[in-house]
Amino acid sequence: MDSKPWTVLARRILYASDWLDLQHVDIRMPDGSTLRDIHFIDHKKPAAGVVPIGVDGRVLLIDHYRFQTDTRGWEIPAGKLDAGETPAQAVARELREETGHRAASFQELGKYFPSNGSSNQAFHVFVARGVTRAGEIEDTNEVIGLQWFTPSALRELIARNEILDGLSLTGLLWAIAQDEI
Repeated sequence: MDSKPWTVLARRILYASDWLDLQHVDIRMPDGSTLRDIHFIDHKKPAAGVVPIGVDGRVLLIDHYRFQTDTRGWEIPAGKLDAGETPAQAVARELREETGHRAASFQELGKYFPSNGSSNQAFHVFVARGVTRAGEIEDTNEVIGLQWFTPSALRELIARNEILDGLSLTGLLWAIAQDEI
């Protein structure tokens, strides 16, 4: 079986930035036909998020506003990987910056592509255990506040469709499915 049945014939950059490129891509399909000017978003860096679990089993979420969707809601700490940073290092940094907390341990749940039909954006998801306060929130522009949620309260938020962020929802559901919370 051919592992890459589609062949990229050409790429044209329509827009470029430090965060992403918007490209038009021409592709040869398995039947030999060609698709032209397929939109592709090339994300320059992956991102990582962490489900922070305290010593009492509660989950720490941040209150965040997103201007892109004009929504405010509960999210897990997350962000892009800095140059030379591993996903595990990124989530430890994001946990500290966005919550003022640190963790005794981190476990990777996995990696996924949230919009693989149009982009190569990649998210790494972790669970942090033994989360305790280490200092103040450093990223006061992004974080409105913090709150600890019991596993049952968290499940109620999810059931009521009150967690709208895809990375957060995926991370939380992944952690629930693996009996982490």
